[in-house]
Amino acid sequence: MDERLVQLKQLIDEENFPYFTDEFLTGKLSQADIDLRPLARELCIIKSGIPEIKLGDIVIPSPRDHFMILSQTYRGNGSRVVVRADEK
Repeated sequence: MDERLVQLKQLIDEENFPYFTDEFLTGKLSQADIDLRPLARELCIIKSGIPEIKLGDIVIPSPRDHFMILSQTYRGNGSRVVVRADEK
């Protein structure tokens, strides 16, 4: 398996929450830059839309919060410092 595919799967927690096929992820990787964080952020936001599942009396909650937190860690502005555009 491609090293970048393995790394991407780790970034989007695909082991615990399988959602995408390897073919889909490989296609996304072919369009991605060297930095996988923007792609991981996009995929985590998609995975945050997984609805809760009800199986009789058992309810599996939506992993929305988990993936929204993950997506925030892959933001472009990692310093979380906002700089005014008119400052020099």
